[in-house]
Amino acid sequence: MCKRKRCRNKDCGVLFVPCRQVPGQEYCSRKECQQARKREWNRKKLASDPDYKEARKEAQKRWKEKNPNYWKEYRVRHPEYTRKNRKQQKRRNRKRRQNPAMGKIVKTDELTQTKNVLTGRYRITPIDADKFVKTDECIVEIVAISSG
Repeated sequence: MCKRKRCRNKDCGVLFVPCRQVPGQEYCSRKECQQARKREWNRKKLASDPDYKEARKEAQKRWKEKNPNYWKEYRVRHPEYTRKNRKQQKRRNRKRRQNPAMGKIVKTDELTQTKNVLTGRYRITPIDADKFVKTDECIVEIVAISSG
């Protein structure tokens, strides 16, 4: 008798019989569970493999260059999605204005304080209190001239 296992997908949790050809199988074969497995693998790979992360970034950059009007065309093709998204963003903006303790919408990996500026490349984004979307940025290289 094959030992059944509970699917690791938190939304699923069904019991399934793992495939003998897949040692350590933790997800059942449902499409949603396989997508969850792939997302988990991708998240771990991006966190642990800088080469993979860089390759993904380059691939996204090439795709963006080949498809410069994708999002503009997407919004034209999906007016209901666009309307709903704009309505939700207005609601989030209003909520942030009413509750300043929430802070501004910022990138989560943005530096907030450092005692010493480290030599390296940095992305600089202009700050505009009225805008929530990054509209312009440049990359600069900072080189330490002296330690004092």
